[in-house]
Amino acid sequence: MQCKNSDSNENSEEKEQFKISGKIKNQPDGMIYLEELDVPEGASSLVDSVQLQNDQFTFSGKVDFPKWYAIKTSDTTEWPLRIVLSNEDITINAVKDSLYKAKVNGASVYAEYQDYYDTYFEKIRSKARPIYQLLDSLNQGGKRELAKKERLMMDKKWEEMSRFSDSITKLYVSNNPGSLAAPMIISERYIQYADPDRADELYQLLDPKAQSSFYGKKLSKALEGYKSVAVGSRAPAIKNQVDLEGNKIGLEDYKGKFVLVDFWASWCGPCRKENPNVLKAYNTYHSKGLEILAISLDEKRELWEKAIKKDKLPWKHVSDLKGFKNQAAQDYMVSAIPQNFLINPEGEIIATNLREEGLHEKLKEIFTN
Repeated sequence: MQCKNSDSNENSEEKEQFKISGKIKNQPDGMIYLEELDVPEGASSLVDSVQLQNDQFTFSGKVDFPKWYAIKTSDTTEWPLRIVLSNEDITINAVKDSLYKAKVNGASVYAEYQDYYDTYFEKIRSKARPIYQLLDSLNQGGKRELAKKERLMMDKKWEEMSRFSDSITKLYVSNNPGSLAAPMIISERYIQYADPDRADELYQLLDPKAQSSFYGKKLSKALEGYKSVAVGSRAPAIKNQVDLEGNKIGLEDYKGKFVLVDFWASWCGPCRKENPNVLKAYNTYHSKGLEILAISLDEKRELWEKAIKKDKLPWKHVSDLKGFKNQAAQDYMVSAIPQNFLINPEGEIIATNLREEGLHEKLKEIFTN
């Protein structure tokens, strides 16, 4: 199998080919598939297939550079095994219905990736666990709203937790600056969760080898994209978004006004939890000049419409019903929600990711001066 990507000339140095020798205990005979992931928009994934017999299977071929692939059977399409494939001799041992938890040996970049989550991130999990338990106790499993004193206490704990998490991830990158897994970790921790400043700080710690790798280049491109929607930048135009009545609405419709562009979705629990807070801000500052343009990353109109009605959200709502492929979401580098951008009357981004008390503090600063 020849697995190539024409966008990169990075080569795996250790071996010229890979060989995957796998065993899935108690798996019925049938086809098993090796599918390329992280494929550019509009391109087709490379897929290879072999026969699994007597619990055994073998794939062989060549990749130009280490990259994510999925191994799956016809009954594990929702829970495949994801590995970073490189030109090495790799062994996989799994049990039927638990392919995603397979033991993998020989995939060096994948091992470095797993080391972060098994060793470093486990420290973050351990420290976060009692904080989640405390929150669950205080809000009675989400049935009770926290008092202001409790909320401030929890905010302090989460800020401390965030600093600890950042220090652990920085330690991993500092200890592994040449690892091709390091840019993957940086992207997962800080690009997907919209913290480009932290991502850039860690990117600068990488060796040239890691920076010039496939995922290093991808990280660099994402960082450049974030610069276009950083505070102080001119807000990108919002196009091809329509409301529930089919009317096209764009940022130009809010020229000369303060507008909060809010990315959300009906299926997003944190978004729905934040909606009452946004509604409170709207009711407080709309008469003073605040507008909100909500862009949904839903794919089903009925769920989107139902959520708007249930949460009683009176501002304008638009979508193209393409999920995270929403054009505005891509233009604004939105990879996780909720996410928002506060834009001033001149069309400049003046704040991002405003949540809870932070949203009210920023709006108070604007509309009381």
